[in-house]
Amino acid sequence: MSGIVAVLVAVSLLSFSDALVKLSGDSFGLAQLILLRSAVAAILLAIWLLPLFGLSGLRLVRPGWVWARSLCLSAMWLSYYSALPYMSFALAAACYYTAPAWMALLSRVLLGMKIGGRGWSAIALSLAGVLLVVSPSPDSVTPVLLLPLTAAAFYALAGIITWSKCQADSPSAMAFTLNICLCVVSGLGLLVLSFHQPTDTESFVLSTWPRLTRGDWSLVILLGALLAVIATAVAMAYRLAPTPVVGVFDTAYLGAAAIWGVLFFGEVPSVTEGLGMVLIAGGAALMSVRQRSKFSMSFRYTREAAPRLPAGRPTSHFTR
Repeated sequence: MSGIVAVLVAVSLLSFSDALVKLSGDSFGLAQLILLRSAVAAILLAIWLLPLFGLSGLRLVRPGWVWARSLCLSAMWLSYYSALPYMSFALAAACYYTAPAWMALLSRVLLGMKIGGRGWSAIALSLAGVLLVVSPSPDSVTPVLLLPLTAAAFYALAGIITWSKCQADSPSAMAFTLNICLCVVSGLGLLVLSFHQPTDTESFVLSTWPRLTRGDWSLVILLGALLAVIATAVAMAYRLAPTPVVGVFDTAYLGAAAIWGVLFFGEVPSVTEGLGMVLIAGGAALMSVRQRSKFSMSFRYTREAAPRLPAGRPTSHFTR
């Protein structure tokens, strides 16, 4: 239950943050925004962690896997935000929320987890709800759709890595590492753009460093604070619950996005969209009541296969 609560908090804040990015993205460049936002988040996490735990609060037990996770999430954000200028928020979200299907497939291939008929039915129900919510038209099917689909695949892979390989690492340390990775990746992106000198310098994706106003800097600080909380909550969710379960509840992003759509863009959900949200909720409920033994057996296997801590205690999802 704690993992489900964590992912619901994360996706609610994430949808709010993404709505702010879409609302104010014309003032920033993509790499610039990610660099500044992640720098703020990393500083806030360090201010919180260092007085409480010292440097040990930032120490990683399995640094290779945590950095692999961070690279996947960096690729996710770059892909998803790159798509937003070229399609509606709803369509981007629909493509992105193929993530539960990716998670189920990757869990089966990489972890050997048997999802079962009820699990696949829950995922299909949720994805059908996604299609009803966004109602994508044939005219909107373009190669740009590969961007949010790619983001979904990277997000699913990051979830698999977190749950199966990063059980002994604290959510706060993983969140800090993620933001450092985002700073490095976006910094390298700015370096490449500065040498490449793209012709479309006004593009959100290709612009390097637009001049920011005081309001823009305030937005950066807010986005950084949100990211610090989101990154910690997501890492916690995938340590406390099996990946397919988190993946289905993760679709609550769409319900939260509908709320922000009404408040920010005046987009009132239609009856069809409301029905889609009901299907998504039904899929989440179906996943939550399915036999837990299949997941718990795989979860025990993953935990027992994990390395032991220096004190000799086996790692678990309760380890801090």
